[in-house]
Amino acid sequence: IGRYTNELGERLTSTEHQVKVFRKDSPKAPTFEVFPHRSFRSLRHYVAPMYLGKAIRKIEADIWHADYVDAASAFFWSGKKASGKLYTNVHDAIPFLFPTSKSAFNYYKRQLDFATKHSEKLIVVSEVSKKDLIRFTGIDPDKIVVIYNGINHDFFFPNKEPQQNNVFTIRYIGGLSGPHKKAEMLIETARILEEKGYEFLLEIGGGHPENTNLPGLVEKYGLKNVRFRGFIDDEYLRDFLASADLFLYPSNYEGFGFPPLEAMACGTATVSSNAGSLGEVLGDGALTVEPTPEALALATEQVLLDPDFKSLLEEKAITQSSKYTWQKSAEAHLALFQSNKKTKTVSGASK
Repeated sequence: IGRYTNELGERLTSTEHQVKVFRKDSPKAPTFEVFPHRSFRSLRHYVAPMYLGKAIRKIEADIWHADYVDAASAFFWSGKKASGKLYTNVHDAIPFLFPTSKSAFNYYKRQLDFATKHSEKLIVVSEVSKKDLIRFTGIDPDKIVVIYNGINHDFFFPNKEPQQNNVFTIRYIGGLSGPHKKAEMLIETARILEEKGYEFLLEIGGGHPENTNLPGLVEKYGLKNVRFRGFIDDEYLRDFLASADLFLYPSNYEGFGFPPLEAMACGTATVSSNAGSLGEVLGDGALTVEPTPEALALATEQVLLDPDFKSLLEEKAITQSSKYTWQKSAEAHLALFQSNKKTKTVSGASK
């Protein structure tokens, strides 16, 4: 959601419209507003719309975009309902498939029901997200519009010269503990490859691996070729992706799938599961397989053993990733906003 808000917000501000983007913290552009709030601990979700609504009320704009699950409620707190149209972005159906707790799910469901009732349209980021949202909620399909996310190709681009690693280097970046990320399949895949005697290095990027079961699995299997790199700062992210021989992504569900697409934009051969939207979004730019260690290991072998196939995948990766730009996404959002007579718009990002 942070990536979506930053990139889309910056593109919208480059138009003739007055745009204000609200976040709870870390503004990254002059247009971005940090709205004051207090958490009140367990009541933080219930009072957040009031604080965001007060922030929206004080500023005039054509488009307000809020990076928060309560954006729809905040729109009503702001008193802007009479002069504006509400759109809500629903990035995926993960809360339905992998609920973290009953209370969190019930809160999310209430917010989604509220946004569905009061929004002109719900914006989703893939056809799979649309299908799953309809399946779990029964929302009228005509209420939902698919607008794909983009990739910042000024930030993610291939190296000028092919990378020459001493050993075949496989990399991953993403969540390590989310139930849908299935990061443990990275370790299982490495185990299979080591048992077959392949020379490789698997580098895993992601914050706080020590708080997961992954290091324990590495120790359990006695693996020699796995390294944990920790959180990869944006300053080093492009090089981390572009200098890999292969990007491996085992996720069991994605509403869109930023990490593999960003690796592809860097010209890196990519093996990914085909779960969720990944098959749809990655297309033939990646080798997509069933989300099992055996299938991922077999696909990795194919790239490792066949340099010509690896080169072909790299070419296809760049071609496929180039289809997604934030400019296209921003233009599609504006076209949707302008399709209604009222000009003032609130766009809310909801997990």
